[in-house]
Amino acid sequence: MEINICLDKYIKVFKDVAPNDVLENLIRICKESNHFEQASVLDGEGKSFLEDKIRNTFSWSMQNIGVKSLTEVHWTNFLYNVFNKSIEKYLKSLDINDSYSINDIQILKYNVGGHYKFHVDDAATVPRTFSCIYFLNEDYEGGDLLFKFPGDYREYKINTKKNSVVVWPSNFLYPHSVTPVTKGERYSVVSWAR
Repeated sequence: MEINICLDKYIKVFKDVAPNDVLENLIRICKESNHFEQASVLDGEGKSFLEDKIRNTFSWSMQNIGVKSLTEVHWTNFLYNVFNKSIEKYLKSLDINDSYSINDIQILKYNVGGHYKFHVDDAATVPRTFSCIYFLNEDYEGGDLLFKFPGDYREYKINTKKNSVVVWPSNFLYPHSVTPVTKGERYSVVSWAR
């Protein structure tokens, strides 16, 4: 099968981004957390709303400023470091020397039936340049990350393993989705940079 150049060149997977014992601790924190809320989607004006036919997942927005929990500060800083290193590798792989800043980090939990329809991450009201997903576990079924590209009817599944980060451009050329989880719980962390 012919590889789409957008997939081959501009969507990168970085493996083994953290020590396994650290990853297991993060997964334990996620499973014990009561911070998850129903995740929203944005309309064309940047207003958030709930629509589980488009996005059926739970989100925990990570903060390292203004929170009382040192645990949350620690994990936010850890995740910031994971994404920062992954974006640096991404830019280096494309021979791009540009500055950026990470502007949001969210831990996501997909229960059985959890999904996210095809969408792009960049919008006029929420400008984003790079999108990242850090896969925490793989003991679930379904929940595949798919891409499709303008003028191409095929969908491309990204083969990911736990402890890997996928980085790609956030623009309109990279619509992506998460297929419904059919068994278990899928944990991942998303982030965007500009």
